[in-house]
Amino acid sequence: MSIFSSCGVLLSALLVTFIPARAQNARATWKLIPVSPGQKITALSPGNLEAFRAAPIQLRAARGEMTNFQFVVTAGEKSIEHVEIKANGLASILADSIPTKNLTLYRENYVYVARPSGNRDLTPKWWPDALIPLDLAPQFIAARQSAVFCANLQIPTDAAPGDYFGELDFLCDGAPRRLALSVLVENKTLPSPKFRGTVALYYDVLRDWYLKNGQTFSDAEWKQQKKRYYEFLLKFRLNAYDLPVAWDDAEIETYLRDPRVHSVRMPPLDSPNFALALQKMKATGTLQKAFYYRIDEPQTPAQFAAVREITPRLRALGIRHLVTAHPNSALENAVDIWCPNLGDFFGINHLSAKALQSERKKGRETWFYTMVEPKFPAPTWLLDDDATSIGAFGSLISKYGFGGFVYSMSHGWGPKPLENLQSFAGTNGDGTLLYPAEIVGGVGPMPSLRLLLLRDLIEDVELGRTSQFATDSAPVMPSKSAISTKNQALAIQREGAPATEVNYRLDTKKENFIVHFRALKAQVGDYVAVELAPLDIEKRAEKWRFVMTRKGNLAVEKWTREGHFSIENSGVVGAVRDVNSVTNTELRIPLSILGNEKQFRFDFLRRTSINGAKITIYKFSRNGDPALMPVFRVR
Repeated sequence: MSIFSSCGVLLSALLVTFIPARAQNARATWKLIPVSPGQKITALSPGNLEAFRAAPIQLRAARGEMTNFQFVVTAGEKSIEHVEIKANGLASILADSIPTKNLTLYRENYVYVARPSGNRDLTPKWWPDALIPLDLAPQFIAARQSAVFCANLQIPTDAAPGDYFGELDFLCDGAPRRLALSVLVENKTLPSPKFRGTVALYYDVLRDWYLKNGQTFSDAEWKQQKKRYYEFLLKFRLNAYDLPVAWDDAEIETYLRDPRVHSVRMPPLDSPNFALALQKMKATGTLQKAFYYRIDEPQTPAQFAAVREITPRLRALGIRHLVTAHPNSALENAVDIWCPNLGDFFGINHLSAKALQSERKKGRETWFYTMVEPKFPAPTWLLDDDATSIGAFGSLISKYGFGGFVYSMSHGWGPKPLENLQSFAGTNGDGTLLYPAEIVGGVGPMPSLRLLLLRDLIEDVELGRTSQFATDSAPVMPSKSAISTKNQALAIQREGAPATEVNYRLDTKKENFIVHFRALKAQVGDYVAVELAPLDIEKRAEKWRFVMTRKGNLAVEKWTREGHFSIENSGVVGAVRDVNSVTNTELRIPLSILGNEKQFRFDFLRRTSINGAKITIYKFSRNGDPALMPVFRVR
């Protein structure tokens, strides 16, 4: 059950605070505030939190589920030198109990995001992510500053259904407080893992990070460390691609038979370990857990040929071939697990629910993967995104029938992961879900707030719950004046972004689509673009982008189910001219590119930067989803 989903009101005020007379001094003015669900608490400076919502801790969860809550401790006029928190367990009125050991406490670590990823919030600020176990976390809280804590509660699989009540006792330099909480245990049990969430855990890369940061391991020590990381992910219903022990290790069969292990990546076909892995999986009756994933994002004829050559060999052995691609004609009948990018430059709604369902009817599986595009208003797994963003994938999983995912990496840190989590393509937190506990004096991995949210998502999927995410459901149809041949200025806008106006029309012969942009305060690296797509995007899945950069460079790109291609000699003409602080750009696009169709989809965009964050602002659609573009009619 997600900390960030509404649980309903189970009790009235549950927060109890008390101050004995002897403790009523300046130091005792510290505050304890429970946090309502649905938020990450950001900060403008260390300990200086932005506004957040407070509410009693009232949880709801199934047997076997993990649930979480947050609370804030704010120091008074004097600093807090030592924070002591004691959990007293939970009990029902019938004396059923949830033991104290099932509650784990963390202090949230904040990292400064100087260059935002480009989601809803574009202001440089401090974001929470790493969860430091309480016994390893700093105890100090400066005067008039705050610390945020997260608690993780494991509901026993044999817990009796009903209401449970408990409290946390606090002593901050001798001044006490008490935080009351309740949890409603539902009369249902979280099933064994079926949703196949998988993440990359590259053991050699991980060992190299430790080596570069001054920690070496003997081979025996490294084997134990690999197991720590692998088994840690199991607690979050995730499987690393690869098992932590060698295929000839005595422990291999234990891992293969573990019901928490639902997915195991096979070694390369030409590896000497492939035959041994196949033998072990057949001997343990676990071949259904195997998948083969070695060709990533195929887009060239040679890559397509490699997929088609490998798949029959794998099928003859009973192994399913996973390919990170949307169902397409180039790979028809050559893929067993389709794994499209949920958020590529085509936009989320480029996915064809009909095509994915058709593949499942043929016995195929459909998974997904997510990276760095598109960003707001689409959901991401990035550090500087809303708390509800990961949970929003629930409705997408339900809509498209996904049964699993792959994720590029769980440990993509730099040298100082608690201070800087910049990642690929100007984002923050991509390819990171956990942290090395050694940097705070621990051993093995420690979680992130996003990892808890991802586990919540998987549990909600397994329990049949889905999170809601507002998406457009139909194309935006412009008015008659908007699709006329008259010049009419339209604004491309987002709060905080420099203004952009766009005019569009046909030439007198109705052979070219002419678009004129007026962009204020254009920066180096900015560009404007026109996107066009066929009217029947389901039947003819393609999208064109015509880009003109601030420097006057023209690029024509085409997206199809098979990939992303640069187009030469397209006949498109473009020009750029600066007038004072305004950059004027004109694009002349031959309608022959779309077969001179009388109706087509269109949109306009500007790519710019705000506070170092690269953002793309569309006029009509959400992130350029072709199914949501308005329709232009040639008259």
